[in-house]
Amino acid sequence: MDGRLLERDWQFMLDAVYRINSATSVDSLEREVLECLDALMPCTQGTFFVAEEEEGRIVFRRPVVVGQEARYMDEFLNNNYDRDPYFRGMGLMHQTETFSDSDLLPERYRENSKLYKEIYEPQGIYYPLRSYLVYRHKLVGNISLFNAKEHGDFELRDVTILTLLAPHVALKLGDLLEKEQQTRGCARSGDVASRLMVKYGLTSREREVVLLIVSGRDDREIADSLCISLSTLRKHTYNAYKKLDVNNRTQLCALINATSAHIL
Repeated sequence: MDGRLLERDWQFMLDAVYRINSATSVDSLEREVLECLDALMPCTQGTFFVAEEEEGRIVFRRPVVVGQEARYMDEFLNNNYDRDPYFRGMGLMHQTETFSDSDLLPERYRENSKLYKEIYEPQGIYYPLRSYLVYRHKLVGNISLFNAKEHGDFELRDVTILTLLAPHVALKLGDLLEKEQQTRGCARSGDVASRLMVKYGLTSREREVVLLIVSGRDDREIADSLCISLSTLRKHTYNAYKKLDVNNRTQLCALINATSAHIL
């Protein structure tokens, strides 16, 4: 079968892109993507992982699974299979890539790998179709779909569908991960600002100003956010700087970061 898509496929894909872009969290995105793919190309099992760099290597976290139960998940996550020759070089990708394993690796090579013998074969899954998701030249996630041997390998149509959808998923995943980091940063900054408020006698308004400054907003944005004039903002900023013994935004951010590091 060739890789041409039917009109129905395109309609389903447009709906999938809408659902991808409507996701409000990493977990909901993972679930939406796998459910859309399962509707477009039913498979034995589908998995979605978030990729993280840890001690100089890529590790996969936060798995979501559809279809057949993913047995041996703990073994996969904790036994450094990213270093298995099966995956060699895949963490070095600088753009989103989609491929069927059978197109890249000979059958005998796959069957003799540690990953296949310990994880795939015991579950009865044989043919993988994967997308490595890259955002701003950084690997952020992986989608892997699997078929049992008796169900046959994925077709060119399936590869085409995942190839077209994967960049949308990578873009959304990267954006959501950045927002998660910002939220964690704001939470830490809020905790630090609260401590500084008690220690240095900041008022609640001065604390709000400090938080908005370290979030990177300019004076106009801060004034609009707090519904105050620029002159009033400058007064609160001056008072906060004086109490904290800093002279500018750079010194304020350095103080917040240093205090945060001390707390952690």
